[in-house]
Order: sequence, then C-alpha cells, then structure tokens
Amino acid sequence: MIPGRFASLCMLRYYGLFAILLAIVSLLFSDQLSAIRRSGPTSREEDALSNTSGLVLPLRTLPATFLKDNANSSLRVRATRLLTSHRIPDVTAIVLNWSRLHNVIRIASLLCEPWLDDTVAEVLIWNNSPHKLSYETFMHARCSKQKLKIYNSPENLYFQARFLACMQASTPFCFVQDDDYIVLPEIIQTLRIRIEGSLQTAIHLLPPHEHLSSRLRTTITAGGIHTGFAWLGHGTMLPRHQALSFMSLLSHLNFSEPEIKMADNYFTILSNQIPEIWFDQGIELGGGQPFTVGKEGDDRNRGHITNGCRYLEQVVTQISDPLGSAALDFVKTSRNLDQWSITRAACFGTPCLLETNIRLLPDDVVLECDTAADMLALEDRNMRLMGHDAIAHYIQHALSFAIDGDPSTAFGSRSNARQGDFILIDMLAMPGEEAWSEVAFLIPSENEPMLEQSIFESSQDGRHWRSSSHPVVCGNTDLAVGGTLSECQGSLLIECSVQMPQNDTSFRVTLTTDMPMAWTVFEVWVRTVSNEL
Repeated sequence: MIPGRFASLCMLRYYGLFAILLAIVSLLFSDQLSAIRRSGPTSREEDALSNTSGLVLPLRTLPATFLKDNANSSLRVRATRLLTSHRIPDVTAIVLNWSRLHNVIRIASLLCEPWLDDTVAEVLIWNNSPHKLSYETFMHARCSKQKLKIYNSPENLYFQARFLACMQASTPFCFVQDDDYIVLPEIIQTLRIRIEGSLQTAIHLLPPHEHLSSRLRTTITAGGIHTGFAWLGHGTMLPRHQALSFMSLLSHLNFSEPEIKMADNYFTILSNQIPEIWFDQGIELGGGQPFTVGKEGDDRNRGHITNGCRYLEQVVTQISDPLGSAALDFVKTSRNLDQWSITRAACFGTPCLLETNIRLLPDDVVLECDTAADMLALEDRNMRLMGHDAIAHYIQHALSFAIDGDPSTAFGSRSNARQGDFILIDMLAMPGEEAWSEVAFLIPSENEPMLEQSIFESSQDGRHWRSSSHPVVCGNTDLAVGGTLSECQGSLLIECSVQMPQNDTSFRVTLTTDMPMAWTVFEVWVRTVSNEL
C-alpha cells in the first residue's frame, strides 16, 4: 500500500466523512492490512492451546458428571454446539502488533484454525511497529494467504488503528483484541452469535478486576447521560457500521491527533450507553513492552476518560437539535439500564453464555452524579464504599468461575439469596439427538435447599418459557470446598440436576423465596442424556 493513500486516514480530524470513505475504498483494494496488542495462557488452557490444529468439533472435553456413583456416566454427555460448516463466516478478526510478535503469531494461529471457519472470514494484522512484517513472518501460524492479511502502518497509530482496520473490513462484524491476551475460539463464536440483532454498540470481554471497574464507572445524570466505560483489548465484537459511526463522530468533534490515537478511551463513553460487558475466561500471555506502564500511563488514561466525558456533555446538548449532524447518530438517546442489572460470563469449552441477576454489588453503590466528568470520582467513591473484602470477593468469585470447567473455583454472592434471583445458561444451539437434557449444578451441600425452592424452565427462543415437571435430584461427589470460601470450608460438594424438555437451548433457574444463605456455584452446565438410561 502506498503510504500517502493511508495518510488520508491519519489526517482524520481535517477531513469530513466523505474523505474518510474515499480512503477506505483505496484500502479495500490493497493486499496489505493490520495488528495490535494483547493475548494469554494459563495452566488449564495450555493443553487446549497446544492442540488447536485440525479440530472441527469441541476444542475441549469436560466431564458430564462429578457424581461418586457414576455407573451411567457413559450415557451422559456435556452439551456442545457443533460447528456449522455451512455458515458463511462474516467476522474480521483484528490484532494490533507492537512489541509482542511471538504472541501475535500465536493468536493468528488460533484465529485461523478450522474451529472458527464458520465465524472468522479474515484475520487482519495491523503492524504499528517500525519492523516490517510479511506473510512469511506468519508461516508457523498456518494461515492461508486468503485469510491472513497484513498491513505495515507508516507510523504507530495506537488504538485508532483498530477502528480504521474495522472500517476497511469487508465483513459486517469485527472482532478486536490486544496482543497479550488469548480469547478462546468458543467465546469468539458466542460473541458473534449474540451481537447479531443486539441493540448494543459492542460486546466487551473483561477480566474480573476490569469488570468491577467498568461496573463502578456507570454514570447517569439528570441531563440525559447514561454511559459507562469498558476497554476493547481483552476482546470485543462490534458491527462494522459502529466503527464507521464512531470515527465520523470524532471527525465531527474535531478530535486532535493525540485524542484520536487514544480512541479506545472514548468509544464506550461517547456511545452514551451502559456497555455490555462479559466476564471472560481470560488467558494472559504477557511479554514485550506494554503501552500503559505505571502512574504515567494510568494518569494518561484517566485524563482521556475524563476528556471523553466532557465531550459527551457537549454532544448530548446537540442531540435534541433537529438540524444536528448525522455524525451524532453514534450517541444513543434511549436510557436502558438492563446492562447494569444483568451479569454475564462466556463459557469455557463450548459456545454458551451464563447470565444472572443475582446482586453482586452493595445496594448503596451510586450511579447518579452531577456531570459525566465525575465518572472516575464516582468509581473511587464506590470502591471505598465496597471495601477490600467485597472487592476481593467480586474478583475471586466471578461468574466466569461457574462455567470454567474447574470444580475447584466457584461463583459466589456476598449477600443472601433473594426471591426472583435467576441463573440462566444459553447454549445457543443443541445437538439434534434423540435425548433429553439436564441442567446440572455443582454446589455445597448447604445450598441444596436453594435449588429445591427454585423453578426450572427452558426455552427455544429466550422469550417463551416452559417449566420442567421433574424434581431436583442430588447426589454426592468426592469433592470438597476449598479456596477462599471460608463459610463453606470442608463441606462436601453435591451435584444436583433436573431433567428438561428436549431440543430447548436456554435453561433458567429462578428462586421462589428469600433464603438465609448466599449463592455458591462451583459449576453449572447442560448435558444430554441418552434415552437408554
């Protein structure tokens, strides 16, 4: 690509949307493209990541039961979503490269595996580093030339680059991530399925500490602001048109070059929408030189976040003007607080999503303030209000620990369970086998009454629900409570399950009365059971 052709995108603040679109057209005919920053592995995923070649069905096999007496275990199978090879992939995966090339090659290898052939159409490596990359650099990634595209940027465009890359994509959806983080294939599939038809600007994956920070930055004012903050680098799925709309807004606001390069800090804030955030199954890779280091990096980010809030205050006053610019379409006007009350986590091992309305924050957490610029002060206040123990519990017992395939980790609430609390697992699709389904829980024996006081429902579309007429059946395991759940220390874990109707894909458990105990769930999953049982 000729550097001058790309320069028009770099000079975004001096050009209108028409000039931007012309530049995009020129980029679409180039055979070079893009990359950035994160990714990651830990212990339980290492084996999975070393065996990602040639897989078509589930990446990992997890146990269908933990029961001590599992004579019929061969007739029970964890429900998994089969690869729909007939589906046309419509996602461009964008990775920015700066100083962690080894990580980027590993990420590209994962994104190019057959497991994602029904989802990822193209892997676009945007190279912000001055060291040029070529297809030969990625020979060990086993990506075809048709799927892997590389763009060597004439200069480091920082986080602006991921939006420019998405704008030039030929697919309707973009998946973006940094180069020090691994996002598992099943989670990318879940993101793609859930973004379709969503009213959200994007869906963001976050590790527990960032999830908490994002929650506590939710900001609502009497002047029409209802926004929040979430990073994009841990893995974010967004429609391409949202990237176009966002960059058009930055042009309309005459963003300076330093501001536009820090586009990540402005994206969720300027949407004026509480972002949809999921706990991830995060795998950090580390290595290289991170961009944000120490107090200087934190102060820079906080400055841009506060600046974004001030821009939003300015924009909200313009939205009601009937002659307002179309560039303001990125800023949402409807006040929807659903994202605040529902917590979600992406499953490990198969595409699925866990949701709950169980209260994970104190009731006196504050969302309202005078101006959007108070966002960070609001977070600091809420952190002090929670205190060290509550913060540690939120991080150590995140919802993602209930669907990570590891019976030694647990999701838990700090407050007692309340009537109307629900846990919902959306399997997205189920195998069309002649078998019934069971939703299963691995819990401390003390929590058995909670399931006995709950109703179990299932649905094919997430709107129309039918109740199961079958009772809760519980059995013993050889597993005991450990870790930081001191209130349950030494308790044996039990496995409880309920038979559900055949071919439904969503399963919901709703508590019918207040209970004098908190929720603790080590694992929740869906399995199919052969009719021979």
